[in-house]
Amino acid sequence: QASAPNSMASKVELDSEQEAAEQNVTQNAEEISRSVARLTELIKRHRVDSPGLQRVRSDQVVPDGTNRERTGLSLEHIHYIASLMASKGFQPRTNDVGHDVPVYVHESPPTQFGSTALERYRTSAAATPGYPLTRLQAEAKDFYCSLGNGHFTQALNLFRHGCKSIFTGETYSRGGDTNLNDALELGVPSLVLKNDLSMADRKFLSLMLNRQHAQGWTICDTGEVMFVDKPETQDPSQFEAMSKELDAEELSGLVRFKLGIDVTEAQGNYRSKL
Repeated sequence: QASAPNSMASKVELDSEQEAAEQNVTQNAEEISRSVARLTELIKRHRVDSPGLQRVRSDQVVPDGTNRERTGLSLEHIHYIASLMASKGFQPRTNDVGHDVPVYVHESPPTQFGSTALERYRTSAAATPGYPLTRLQAEAKDFYCSLGNGHFTQALNLFRHGCKSIFTGETYSRGGDTNLNDALELGVPSLVLKNDLSMADRKFLSLMLNRQHAQGWTICDTGEVMFVDKPETQDPSQFEAMSKELDAEELSGLVRFKLGIDVTEAQGNYRSKL
């Protein structure tokens, strides 16, 4: 069994820190302003000593333990994002437009919390058909934990490892998609933080990153935080808005509902497709 983050942190302590983080992320305009100021200060304090964004390959990334109420990633949402990449082609972020900037914690050397996140993902991926397996070894000394864009990151790994779609049974192929190949081989420009963040600060950042569109701010291509005014036509759909707020199990249910997936297929771990 994976050891608890920060050595002997109890479930009560974890829940207490989670509650404190959630209380810091509200929809009130004044509170949003204060929360974004705290976010900006945390990024400035813990950002690695390199200007701009850094390219990080998806095969060097596992989900941080604070993501999605500590429930991990949704299998269905990983494949849903990959299916969009397959049908529409990979759309790189250009001039502050496109997918959100991934935010990663660089675990080198790993903290106890980073090592626990790696062990947890290795175990989950091995036990769950359809998850992209990580090639990071249990004793890896240099990797990243995703605070934001975890599903996006692992969707890329479905292409990297030639996994099969849980929806169609077809193999994800990078084919001649130049943008996708660049993302896989060169990495995606990302905001990288040092691993001296506390668990509470990691949780706060992951919550904020999931709510950036609802709160009207973004991380731009320089890695700076800025408020944005978007036309109403660019407001996220109800599905997109809800997908940011749910834990992994609830998010999987939302994707199954959207795509009309038979519950018995999901209960059978999509073995008919894999």
